Amino acid sequence: MKSARRAEIRDLVSRSFANARPHAPRVAPDGRRLAWLEERGGTDAILVRRISGGPVQQLTATIEPVTDLAWSPDGRAIAYLTGTSLRIARLRGGDALLAEHAAGLSQPRWSPDGKSVAVISRARGWGQIVLVPLGKEPLKQLPEAITPSGVDVISYDWHPSGEEVIWEASRDERDGNLVQLTISRTSGEPMERVVAGADCWATGGRWLPNGKDIIAADDRSGFFHVVCLSVDGLRREIDPVSADDVLASNAPDEVPVPSPDGLHVAFLRYETGGCSVQVRRIADGNDSVGHRLDPFPGNWSSLSWLPDSSSLLATGQSEAEPEDIWVLPLHGAARRITDSAPLVLPTPPAPPVVVSLTARDGLPLHGLLFLPRGASATTKVPTMVNGHGGPTWQFLRSWDPLVRSILEAGYAYLTIDFRGSTGYGRDFRYALHDEWGHGDVHDLVDGARWAEQQPWSDGRFGVIGGSYGGYLTLCALVDEPELWAVGVDRYGDSDLAMSYRLGDRPGRLDVERQMGRPDDPEKAPLYRRASPIFATEKIQAPLLMLHGKKDKRVVPRMTEIMARQMEIEGKHHEIVWFDNEGHGWERRENQRLAAEKTLDFLIAHLPPTA
Repeated sequence: MKSARRAEIRDLVSRSFANARPHAPRVAPDGRRLAWLEERGGTDAILVRRISGGPVQQLTATIEPVTDLAWSPDGRAIAYLTGTSLRIARLRGGDALLAEHAAGLSQPRWSPDGKSVAVISRARGWGQIVLVPLGKEPLKQLPEAITPSGVDVISYDWHPSGEEVIWEASRDERDGNLVQLTISRTSGEPMERVVAGADCWATGGRWLPNGKDIIAADDRSGFFHVVCLSVDGLRREIDPVSADDVLASNAPDEVPVPSPDGLHVAFLRYETGGCSVQVRRIADGNDSVGHRLDPFPGNWSSLSWLPDSSSLLATGQSEAEPEDIWVLPLHGAARRITDSAPLVLPTPPAPPVVVSLTARDGLPLHGLLFLPRGASATTKVPTMVNGHGGPTWQFLRSWDPLVRSILEAGYAYLTIDFRGSTGYGRDFRYALHDEWGHGDVHDLVDGARWAEQQPWSDGRFGVIGGSYGGYLTLCALVDEPELWAVGVDRYGDSDLAMSYRLGDRPGRLDVERQMGRPDDPEKAPLYRRASPIFATEKIQAPLLMLHGKKDKRVVPRMTEIMARQMEIEGKHHEIVWFDNEGHGWERRENQRLAAEKTLDFLIAHLPPTA
């Protein structure tokens, strides 16, 4: 690649990261104001503005990024999390510490009467709900939890009366794939009542205003569907039964959300490479809106309702649209209320093509293919194959400056939703059990073999991914060494058993749910097969590794030992460390640097055709 063209690509990378990403929108109880998170001065801060427009107020300026926020019922204050602290910021001035704990806190939720804030705490080793009362002085010790030890709460919701909460957790020691919804009292004599999930995965319980029924999603049919549950256990499906998944995520912002008037439910439905915003009438499941609400196909998330139930608030993005906050009326045109688009960028890439192929063992696979401009039978291009993170996730179309830059540089970009991905039903998710680093890697390789036969392919391939996708990069370089010309591993595992012992609890439970425990004699051989560190000598391609030194999910030790083995075997490798990052890059400057280092490495070891 000529130096002038290389400079153009670097400039594209820099401009793509020019503006911060607005996310985690929260509408005020009066429906007039909006709070969200956006980077300011190198760290995420709370911004507040009227939904109709006007000046933006920066409410926080903390050293550590704000990670979550919640409006008080009276709309005068916002509870938020930063570092290990739960704090309250008042809109008219003043900021106070409520509680803190070194183990970390998550998901602040005000009680309906505004007298306390609930959070999930790991102070006692498990993810438990504690109620932090508002007081003049911060708590020196967290109160006793209202949920039991021995289970990790994933998400929860207050009952309208404030007397109960419904919470989601895996409670079956024999099968971590059975996720249940349980109701507990917030005071008085302890009480627990399981209302869903005894025979399936139930997620996202949210109370209806009547306090008697619950909106959730479960996979009893083999695919996730929206259901209405009564407290006595009755179940009714709301969305039509089909071979499609409601987006199955444990994230609180991704679950089905009932409207404040109790008439409708909004949810995300997965479509290969994206998800759409759907609304159904709770009473009969009919689509009274008559169309999907998202104004463009892509990745939608963070659904919430305006208090009058007339509109939804959501974030949306695609390869052509940067992430922004939108108002989506039930009837009428969608309206963008933030604008994070860089001022000048080249023509956006063409929409991806949905790819379908068959794995070597007969399993149907799907993915997305992005082609650079000009790719054809006469202008062939190299291909980067991507494995997504998770693994219980899927690739979603998003505003990704790295992918845009890779396409602009002249590479095709192929994503494969390997076995274990969400969006294709329970059997497809379970197909990864005991198959980490094996069946999933074969799926990526089979995707590359499919691409190899396409008229636009020049037969050269690289593999790239982050988190679980970074781990798959290492596994692919070992499994099919002659196929790859280059590999890019972003904070991926190298020794699965060691990572199980050293990583954080949520990551450990995820591995255990699908692979069992490494100290089980029957599972130990599977853990070794799943660990590329033991076959480093097979790697032929140059390898770039990028990792944050504060990573608790995949500890930096994973990259350190992989680099050591590469050095022993005389294999070409480079490492980029980020001192102030954890599992992924939060700061735009680091995102930009990681993208630049990745592009430089690709161009050096897998030069584009032109």
